[in-house]
Amino acid sequence: MLTDLIKIGFPKNCLSCSNALVKNENFICSSCYFYLPKGELAIGINTDSGKLFEKNDSFFGAGHLFDFDKEGKTQHLLHELKYNSNLPFGEYLGTLLGSEFHGLLSDIDFLVPVPLHPKKEYQRGFNQSQLLGKGISSVTSIPLSSNNLIRTRFTETQTKKNKEERKMNIQNAFEVRSPQEFENKSLLLLDDVITTGSTLMECMKVLSSIEGIQIKALLLAKAVY
Repeated sequence: MLTDLIKIGFPKNCLSCSNALVKNENFICSSCYFYLPKGELAIGINTDSGKLFEKNDSFFGAGHLFDFDKEGKTQHLLHELKYNSNLPFGEYLGTLLGSEFHGLLSDIDFLVPVPLHPKKEYQRGFNQSQLLGKGISSVTSIPLSSNNLIRTRFTETQTKKNKEERKMNIQNAFEVRSPQEFENKSLLLLDDVITTGSTLMECMKVLSSIEGIQIKALLLAKAVY
């Protein structure tokens, strides 16, 4: 009774449509989630996101949950995470990723968020890819590796750069502290939004030198041109 009164007085609202959430809904109402533009919900080298990557023996495919609709609901929700610092929402989005792709992750040994430079993470206060990883890990029980792949060079934002500028900007920005930890392991690289794939490809370039490694990538959203 008291709980119901509290809900009436202080309703939780959908971050997309602002309507009050009902029981068992969190952050996004069922209607809005249903109508959010979805990707293929598959991981492969020939998916829409997989096609962005240069093929090599270590790359085993990519997938994404949402298509990024500029000025639409997906952009609004991602801005809620990235610019409004809604950390619980970030982890919740990770649980959505983990739930939707659960059956495709049985071979994964480690979840590896794309790292931020320590200066950028200090400025922002969090790494959104790591929040996604925490959410996925809570659903799948796959361990999160957040400290082995690191960003060693501070880079400018990629937002307004073209593909070639993005590639140059992110070049040689990553390294692996302990390569042996990833030897003969299957990794799932995590990031929030993929546009050209430059950042993830630079991560893969560093990781691909490790013996026996297998790499997949999972993105919250893919930009649509």
